[in-house]
Amino acid sequence: MNIAITGGSGFLGSEIVRSLIAQKHSVRALCRSNVAEHCLRSLGACPIRGDLNRRDSLTALVRSGDIVIHAAARVQLAGSWTAFRRDIVDGTRRLLEAVLPMRPAQFVYLSSGGVYAAQSARCVYCADHTPAVPARYNFYGRAKRQAEELVQHACDQAGCAWTILRLGVLYGPGGRTVVRTVGRLLERHCLVLVGDGRNRIATLYVDDAASAVIAACGRERAHGKTYDVASDEHVTQRMLLDALADMLGLPHAGRRARRSIAIVAATIAEAVSPALGCTPPFTRTMVDLMSSDQTFDCTRIREELGWRAQASFADGMQRMSQWYDRVRETQSQGAWRDRRGAPAKPVATQ
Repeated sequence: MNIAITGGSGFLGSEIVRSLIAQKHSVRALCRSNVAEHCLRSLGACPIRGDLNRRDSLTALVRSGDIVIHAAARVQLAGSWTAFRRDIVDGTRRLLEAVLPMRPAQFVYLSSGGVYAAQSARCVYCADHTPAVPARYNFYGRAKRQAEELVQHACDQAGCAWTILRLGVLYGPGGRTVVRTVGRLLERHCLVLVGDGRNRIATLYVDDAASAVIAACGRERAHGKTYDVASDEHVTQRMLLDALADMLGLPHAGRRARRSIAIVAATIAEAVSPALGCTPPFTRTMVDLMSSDQTFDCTRIREELGWRAQASFADGMQRMSQWYDRVRETQSQGAWRDRRGAPAKPVATQ
């Protein structure tokens, strides 16, 4: 297959590129920095300099018959609606406008379970029957849902096959966003269990996410389909947070808060932080993510594409911990900080 990918130097994107190259596929990958270009070359991909904010720089990425994988996105759960709309919705629109005239064979969009409305009761998320109506304050979920709609409409209009994958909570080696977020909260003693901590989290190891994306590429059965993708293992909020705390060498979150109180605290943090010139330590979207009891119904991707998550949570966290130990050796102030010790810049890939 001939693949064109955005976000190929990011957490998930680099694993997709690595797997595609290992399977002898041809990969052209968008990049906007020398660091990203070096990363992509080291993986065996052909880097194409460009930027989702500049439509004229995107036309060189795709050739007729390519499969396009759009993995680039803003993955932070804090920020303004303007920023999320610019990076996710407008970036997707510009990419579609640039590449669809080149007549690609398929457009694969990597979305998120964040498009679903948070459920306090036990819920199985499924694209066929769960409303994709995120809360108004869930800017990330709203932007991803709008981007999904753009992909469906633009590809249908252009006669291009599309596939959407709604991914669970990603973790694994290279997962700096979750490390930064949880690490900062633990350091500040701000991390609490929302509820009793027994609610399920739809987790997804990065290698399994990459294999799901590749399974959808070039498959006619995947055309015009939306797939839910997550492990079927029972992983609770407490299990996830405790495992991350152990990896970071920090104490477990010992306090609990009712969801209603956590929502109020997050609302205040979101209101006050802009005036203080900082990012809120936690948001209502984060509270929803941690407090919802949810699993994904992955029947469709299992039956149609033969995909199933392979990594257990214990094995995946062990590999993530080994990666973090290597990072810690070179970054004495923590993996969620840059080499100068300042908070790392927002990650712009899925």
